[in-house]
Amino acid sequence: MAKKNDFTKRANEFLSTRLGPVQRLGELLDAKAEKEAELQDCEASIEKAVLECIEAGWKPAELTKLGVPRTAIPRRQPRNAALEPRTADNDSTTNDSTTNSDGSGAEGGSAQEPSL
Repeated sequence: MAKKNDFTKRANEFLSTRLGPVQRLGELLDAKAEKEAELQDCEASIEKAVLECIEAGWKPAELTKLGVPRTAIPRRQPRNAALEPRTADNDSTTNDSTTNSDGSGAEGGSAQEPSL
């Protein structure tokens, strides 16, 4: 006659053999997440150091020649990105700032927008 808990015992043994690899996988995924967080911190520090080098007078091309990966060097921001586009609403406010001390306007006037 079979023991009363024999079925449950065998099922638990079967599950424990399956649970071990899953536990290991979970541990590895946790370790990977920690390493990725460390890598992001390191990349942020590298970016800050590169910016400090550029502010100190180093050119991006010089840093590249020294072996700094191009991906670590920030790309230039286009100058027009910071400018507000001219519209009829804000043209009247900019006219005040473009007048000279004698009341005349700035040279050249406003540029027309290119048509496509």
